[in-house]
Amino acid sequence: MLGCVLALAQGVHAQPPSSGAHLVLPVAAIEDPSATLDAGEALARLQQGGAEVVTSDIPSFGFQPHLHWLLVPIDTGSQGGEHFLVAGRPHSDYLDLYLLDQHGELLSHQQHGDMRKWEDRPFDDNELIFPLWLPPDSRVYALLRMQTTGSLELPLTLLSRDGLYDYKQARNGFAGLYFGAILAMALFNLLLFIAIRDHSYLLYVAYLLALVMFLLTRSSFAFELFWPTRPELNDTVRVFSSFLSEALAVLFASAFLQLSSSRPRWARAMQTLGGGLLVAAALSPFFPIAVILKVATFAVVIIAPMLLVTVLLRIRDGFRPARYFLLSFLPLAILGSLFVLKTFAFIPSNWLFDHGFEVGSTLEAWLLSFALAYRLTMLKSENERIQKEINVELEKRVRERTEELNRALNARSEFLAVMSHEIRTPLNGLLGTVDMLKDSPLNAEQRQKIHVIEQSGNTLVELINDILDYARIEAGRLPIDEEQFNLPGLIRESVALFEHRARINGDELRVELDDNLGLLCRGDPLRLRQIVVNLVSNAVKFTEGGTVVVRAQRDSQNPAYALVEVVDEGIGIDRRQLGHLFELFQQGDGSTRRRYGGTGLGLAICRQLVELMGGEIGAESEPGKGSRFWFRLPLPEVSRDERRAEQQEDMTASSAPPVRLLIVDDNHVNLLVAQGLARKLGHDVEVAESGPEAIAVLLNDSRPFDLILMDCEMPGMDGFETSREILRLQGDGKIDEIPVVALTAHAVPDKIRQCHEAGMISHIAKPINSAKLDREIRSVLKHGNGHGDRQASNG
Repeated sequence: MLGCVLALAQGVHAQPPSSGAHLVLPVAAIEDPSATLDAGEALARLQQGGAEVVTSDIPSFGFQPHLHWLLVPIDTGSQGGEHFLVAGRPHSDYLDLYLLDQHGELLSHQQHGDMRKWEDRPFDDNELIFPLWLPPDSRVYALLRMQTTGSLELPLTLLSRDGLYDYKQARNGFAGLYFGAILAMALFNLLLFIAIRDHSYLLYVAYLLALVMFLLTRSSFAFELFWPTRPELNDTVRVFSSFLSEALAVLFASAFLQLSSSRPRWARAMQTLGGGLLVAAALSPFFPIAVILKVATFAVVIIAPMLLVTVLLRIRDGFRPARYFLLSFLPLAILGSLFVLKTFAFIPSNWLFDHGFEVGSTLEAWLLSFALAYRLTMLKSENERIQKEINVELEKRVRERTEELNRALNARSEFLAVMSHEIRTPLNGLLGTVDMLKDSPLNAEQRQKIHVIEQSGNTLVELINDILDYARIEAGRLPIDEEQFNLPGLIRESVALFEHRARINGDELRVELDDNLGLLCRGDPLRLRQIVVNLVSNAVKFTEGGTVVVRAQRDSQNPAYALVEVVDEGIGIDRRQLGHLFELFQQGDGSTRRRYGGTGLGLAICRQLVELMGGEIGAESEPGKGSRFWFRLPLPEVSRDERRAEQQEDMTASSAPPVRLLIVDDNHVNLLVAQGLARKLGHDVEVAESGPEAIAVLLNDSRPFDLILMDCEMPGMDGFETSREILRLQGDGKIDEIPVVALTAHAVPDKIRQCHEAGMISHIAKPINSAKLDREIRSVLKHGNGHGDRQASNG
């Protein structure tokens, strides 16, 4: 007989083949602190009445370091034969079964547990299953010897073969559903991380994978799949993955809830806790499993309240995704806490508590995916809002910078206008006087000196024009005209300007024009002359005792284009500098500028002009052997009919009779120069030194004027105001209609526009000579208006 304790047990009955049952309690249990009892001694202890009677559905003793013996009665009834005793804790270290008959005789002995190799198991399954052969119509006893480093609990189920099959199907289905759901969520969030590079998604994926590893080791699936011959890894990996999943959960929560930006102190506390758990995970293999497993289990009790407080704080902050986080966190927190309480034997165990992590983490994974999706949507909306604010701020800054730039450009334009005016005014007196002196009787030495003065003055005018032209090109305000002109004549005239300098350098300067070039063509002669002059000037400047050849011909592939080449035998250019040659202020190396002078503007202006006219420009050179500069421009030839009409107009214009002019200028020198040049051309001239004086002359002089030349900058009533007053008087019928042409040192676009707005029909930029003045007077008389902006750059 087994004594009074066994008499209390009702026994479990063997069930029909298709069913199974938990063993009916009470179960008798004794502790073996020294682990020295054998089966007979343990049975004797149980007979002596010192056993603990366990009445809960699942025997649970919490964390117990000592070995325990359990005695379970089984009534076989008429359903004897093959049965299976399932111990529902796969992670139990050691579990031995002694099957006894009702007289205490040993029927069988089997050894199990996850600290024994897989191949030594009595039944090939991740669960601890004992196959039994039960005699019919009798009572037998299962004496279980149990020792584990974790929580000591042992739910027992007795099943037939069919019942075991159904049990395994249900268990495997639940495991497949759980692990499949978790891995699917991990893959989904990994793809999201790859797409948007938000590290919170990566933390969440790592957390899910660590949780999967913990549950795989707890259920012994990992033992079966990965290390069946290394049972010592079971507890080690289980504790490591437990700490790791806890650490990643804390770090993920900190990142998801954006604590670093909203609550930095709380974020540091969370990160410290997460870092401590990571350190614990790394050090866990070096500590006793029994101790470290308790720490890992108890850490859940600390983490759950801390996460709860954190998420409630973020909800109070108005962070909407925190609500979804709370909804997903609560099931796992509640079930995880119940699991811990069950593990420490504070509450009785059941299926839901035992699988709390699986159920809670599945709910958490799916709900957190919605939370992450909502957070992504919210962050996108927030980014759009921030982007709009940034755009508004950028637009404001752009407006401010644009206004500053406009002010700077206006200041620059004003500076250029003032400097141009102040330099051109004395130059006009100088060059105009030189032009008149050339018609006076002079000896050879005097003429040479006059020529030097004229060339120096013209060089200064060219420099001023280059600066103004580049400023206009930059601002996109340089107009390109189209008119008929003599192309061979223009090239020869441009080259002739440098014959004197070439003779001084000992150079041979030649012009070679192809027969197919034609005579008259259509284009902008002023800008073409500017390009040719710049290129020939450079060639002559950098050639000493060599040859400079200017060639022009029709392009072989497109006859509407003219190809002009300037070839010299000068100093040449290094290949490395050729690519930057047409940029602003590029002039080879510093020694070139020191030796030959120059501003570095000419070639940059040439490139801009060629491109504005629809052509292309290039250069080839070799140091010490010379250079070849070329450009192609659309300069179509003029038809014979157009040529006859132009010749007829020129004959008519050249035969125009002298006219009567009124010249208005407050500068006495410039007034004398303009008066002298006009009289040199045979015109009748009256002068006025102010706006009111000019009005008085117009009102009181009985003889009509054909043209008024008006200076712009005069004290009191300036040229603009005087022109408007003349227009008003003409409108009132007090004076005849007389065209007004600006004769001013202003040559910038803004001032030219003011001239037209004031009623002036054209513009002549100082300094002037007799040829320029004659061209403008003939143009006004021929067309009834001037060339406007074109004359602004005449110089």
